[in-house]
Amino acid sequence: MSAPLSPASSCGPSESFEFTPLQLAAHWGNVQEVRYLIDSGVQLDNGPDTALHLALRKCHSTIAILLLDAGANFELKDTHEDCPIHIACTFGLLNVVHTLCALGCRLEITDSRGLYPLHLAAKNGHTHVVRCLCAAGCNLDVHYGDNIRADITALKYGHNEIAELLDKLRATGQRDTYARQLVPTSKLYVRLIVRVFGNCGVGKTSLIKSLGAGLFSTLFRRSGSLQSNKSRPSSPISAQIEMDVTSRQNSLTFESSASYKSTKGIHIQNLEISNVGDVVVWEFSGQENYFPTYHHFLHPSPQTLTLVLFNLEDSPVVQVQQACFWINFIMAREAHEWSLFKVGPIVLVATHVDSTRAIKNQQGEWVSPDAQTTLETVEKLIPDVQYLHPSVIVMDSNVPASQPFKHLKSMLLTLKRDNLEKTIGMWTGLLESTLSWLAHLRKEYEQFPVIHRKAFYDLVRTSVNVLASDDHIRALLHQLHNMGEIFCINELVVISLAWFGLQLIGEFLSTEFLANVRATGVYTPDDFQASFNQFDALGTLQLMEALELCIQCEVDGETEYEFPIYNQTETLPGLWDSGDPRYRTTGACYGGVRLYASSNCHHLFTSIFPHIQIELRRAAIANSCNNDNDTDLYQWHHGSKLCTIALETLITLDTDERSSQYIEIKIRGPQQTSQYCFYFLENVIETVLQGIARVCPGLVMERHILSVHQLRIHCIEPYAYPSQLLSTAMLESESTLEITLQNTETEKFENVITLALFGDVELVSKIHWGCSLKVQHLPIAVKFKLARLLDPPHSHGRDWCLLALRLGLEPEKIATADSHSHSCTMRLLALTDCTIGALIANLQELGRNDTAEVVLRTSPLLQIIDNATE
Repeated sequence: MSAPLSPASSCGPSESFEFTPLQLAAHWGNVQEVRYLIDSGVQLDNGPDTALHLALRKCHSTIAILLLDAGANFELKDTHEDCPIHIACTFGLLNVVHTLCALGCRLEITDSRGLYPLHLAAKNGHTHVVRCLCAAGCNLDVHYGDNIRADITALKYGHNEIAELLDKLRATGQRDTYARQLVPTSKLYVRLIVRVFGNCGVGKTSLIKSLGAGLFSTLFRRSGSLQSNKSRPSSPISAQIEMDVTSRQNSLTFESSASYKSTKGIHIQNLEISNVGDVVVWEFSGQENYFPTYHHFLHPSPQTLTLVLFNLEDSPVVQVQQACFWINFIMAREAHEWSLFKVGPIVLVATHVDSTRAIKNQQGEWVSPDAQTTLETVEKLIPDVQYLHPSVIVMDSNVPASQPFKHLKSMLLTLKRDNLEKTIGMWTGLLESTLSWLAHLRKEYEQFPVIHRKAFYDLVRTSVNVLASDDHIRALLHQLHNMGEIFCINELVVISLAWFGLQLIGEFLSTEFLANVRATGVYTPDDFQASFNQFDALGTLQLMEALELCIQCEVDGETEYEFPIYNQTETLPGLWDSGDPRYRTTGACYGGVRLYASSNCHHLFTSIFPHIQIELRRAAIANSCNNDNDTDLYQWHHGSKLCTIALETLITLDTDERSSQYIEIKIRGPQQTSQYCFYFLENVIETVLQGIARVCPGLVMERHILSVHQLRIHCIEPYAYPSQLLSTAMLESESTLEITLQNTETEKFENVITLALFGDVELVSKIHWGCSLKVQHLPIAVKFKLARLLDPPHSHGRDWCLLALRLGLEPEKIATADSHSHSCTMRLLALTDCTIGALIANLQELGRNDTAEVVLRTSPLLQIIDNATE
């Protein structure tokens, strides 16, 4: 089959030709059609204007690369006497030029006007294409018909940057050196990352010093430890977590004693460890002030070893609570995509064993039943933690030459060997040269070692390799970031991590600094510079905004920065006035929710709430930009109030009678505002959840519903109906509309319509109840938690495979899930057509009440119907 294509539309032929379906599809940019025709085995090079030429003249790069990968002839000329390389250079199609160069395309070939590809790229100002051609080995001195070099062509058309590039390559004679730097080598190199967590006083700093101690320095570590131990209090310091997992007293504190000098911020240092090599150690302070920044640095990788320390001088309950807190803290901050991939292990380290009655075995290892019990308890409390090492390291952190340190180094060496072969093709001359150059760059930017990404690209080309493309430098930044040499955040590049962790984060969030900030946490740039004149105000504010510690606002035409983390304003009286006449009428609308972290995840919200306040301010600014000036947001320490003309919403961080933290969101409106209240509350909840997800994408949330009756009478702590109670009632009831729940505090019953829909029956037609939703609507963090629970083989076969059979999945699909997915459970949840309610029922019948309980607690109560997709 063929069809005529006019000369004008083809941009090439001087007369009408009959074109094949492939040529037509390439011309019109139909990627799917081109892919189908290629797979069908059609002829690729029908001409004289082939499908490749036609795609390039329309700048359809994706199609052009598809054709090249399929074997299209890239040396043919079209009716204009242009080869594909000429067209790609004329239009600046960098990916196509790169592909053609990789395939061995001739670069010293002229078009009908005698122009070489280099001239065409220079004439049209395509600097990146010029770099690519030069790296591929094109002749810099070729002259076209008028005896003009490409650099002169660039100058003629005003492209001075290209002319300077070509002149530099010609003058230095280093073009081949630069080109070789861009080619991956066979060198194997792994730089391990060690992350160290633990409360103040558990021995993090001592462990790191011992880990990096050389042969001679180890002789002095033990005597120093004896001196330091004498100054330590024998009773537990206040850094301990006073929480009992089996009792109702589970409050957490992270204060360090006045006599103890705690690490500030994040101490990042390079260690040369004997028999292991170069290691970057990240020591995270145990002071809670710094926790709101840690999520930026907790992206796991296969090259990372995570140590969680606890002190054997503490009670067993405190040991368990500290270990559980830090493991949950880390897991909550891991992005979803990492949850099911191979990452480095988490190792529990028990310190101060020398202060206990533990003994050593014949191998010189400490034997501590308390430490082993702590590990076993943690495994029971957090059954879905991945890559928790099966043994605990028991040590005196001041004795480098001891068996525990040898064990730790052996683990590092094993981790290095496991990852070494994965680095083949990663090392380049560009990386090696950049590592040397960074030392000079840090000296130049010593006062404020932060550079904009675009400026960094320019510096690399100026000082390291003039031929490096954006892709090369992007990959370089990724490598340097993973190696712990730099830190990239948004459009900023921090080139000194020591400064970043200690001087910026360590100072701006220190207890001493917080004691001198403005109580409102609001600064103009001038105010900030005046208050902290030792810092560059604009650069620091920009970096702190990238860390999401502040947000820029416009107030009466003046720029201000709001720091929720600095806000120390106390709760003002009258914020939720029970005497407000608008909300005292019989028909006034009240409602609300409490958001809890999943069970055993304690004390995580304190470091998250400032980010929620940032998200609320961002939403308020967006409303203002949309000409919705009726919204007003007032914020204080651990609280925010969002108002419209009619509605009031209160968002607060609080603690219940069991000392479990929660975020409470309650709303009230005048009579006949039920639907307005419902949608506004759902928007606020969504904003809060977005703030949580920015910090803790892996945190599983429970949504409890507040008693409307107690909200109406302004009860200080209204009863919250647990999420699993609501889910269970929906599963057991024949009609959701008839569900009533009893408030155990007042003995009164409340209807689910009153609790969830402000008593408005009309809203029922605009929502889907949670248990009737498909499993695909489960929150992504819940799906991954289920995967961590169901993926491992079960002793009685009660894992994902048996669940798949119960859900009616065909054997062929089960086999597919088992062979083509990192997580069989995730694949199962994507393939099955069952509802959340059916999933819960099948899990219970399977005898997996642990996973059924997870779904009962965390599944959505309802979902608003999206009319656009219904």
